[in-house]
Amino acid sequence: MLINTLPHGKRRQEAGFSLLEVVLVMGVVLVVTASALINILPSIKTSRSNAAMELVLGEMRRAHERAVDERRIYRVTFTAPNTIQVDVGTVAVIGSTITDSAPAFVAAQPPLTLPGSVQFTVVAGIPTNPLATPDRLGAGATAIDFDQANGGGGTQIYFQPDGRALDAGNRLNDGVVYLAVPNDLFSSRAVSLYGSTGRTKNWTLSRVSGAIGWAQ
Repeated sequence: MLINTLPHGKRRQEAGFSLLEVVLVMGVVLVVTASALINILPSIKTSRSNAAMELVLGEMRRAHERAVDERRIYRVTFTAPNTIQVDVGTVAVIGSTITDSAPAFVAAQPPLTLPGSVQFTVVAGIPTNPLATPDRLGAGATAIDFDQANGGGGTQIYFQPDGRALDAGNRLNDGVVYLAVPNDLFSSRAVSLYGSTGRTKNWTLSRVSGAIGWAQ
């Protein structure tokens, strides 16, 4: 028969961790976790902003393409804080416009919502000089800012069978829509529109050599 000759205190020490060791391990785990969160959170915000921008850009481009392909008028409506609605009009004749065809619009799909906490908003600090805004459209003061030639602030786009984008008054519709997590400057994104071609472009706010500006 084997007899354990180790002192009682030593047997207890080898049987498990001391309270101090447990506290030290927990401290290390907490520090590592906090460090990981600090690095991950900005990436999460960036991914949400990019996803929202891609959603807006994708809906506008699909509406434009389908208007041309189907010979219909597609209407895209932006509603603050975070909703996009796409409606489709009746089939148009060649060369028709909103006024000519007066289409009855029906929902092409349920309303879409921007992901996460992203909203249609402008954050203090984005460029407001008209020469520094996306495609030099507007002054960066209004989140949903289409119909620039007629004062801006428009919230609807009517994509035509000929590829143009018009406003509700049958006029060319240039403009831009801004997206961001409220109060988070560098989460800001934008999508611009040229009415004469229906072309859309995406923009990201960044800092280059100390200057804040929009880049594609």
